[in-house]
Amino acid sequence: MKSKIFFLAVSALIFTQCASQKKSENLKMPITKSEIVNSTYPTEKPENGTIRLVEKQNIFSEENKLNITFVKTIEDSRCPMNARCITAGFATVEIEVMSLHSRPRKFTISTQENKNSFVFGGKKITLTNIYPSNSTDVGFDDLKGKYVVDLKIE
Repeated sequence: MKSKIFFLAVSALIFTQCASQKKSENLKMPITKSEIVNSTYPTEKPENGTIRLVEKQNIFSEENKLNITFVKTIEDSRCPMNARCITAGFATVEIEVMSLHSRPRKFTISTQENKNSFVFGGKKITLTNIYPSNSTDVGFDDLKGKYVVDLKIE
């Protein structure tokens, strides 16, 4: 009897987790206090092999059999779009990935070219874009929770 209750509880937990995942196609872009910054969010669908995630969003890639979560943006030192900078700067994000047969693992990836990808379960996952562009009016603290990333899975 206890094993049946345990099985039902685990099944219910898995079902609610899967049901709460947002589909990448139905993704609604976050809104900031700046129309200029809002205009830098993508309006087109991502290309094939690329998934788009909003911060804290979790999605299961049926094609790759991977569960991917955009945990948080760690840093965004990119040059604001309405400023002049000596260097372009970079953004760093934390991604959690889990396959059907593995435990979750967290990876830190960046827009820096040599730190923009990782390999998990034989798949190379690359950070191709991070949105929105920041400005001198809307910085990192204002954008926390409103970042969107494109991840290419090969």
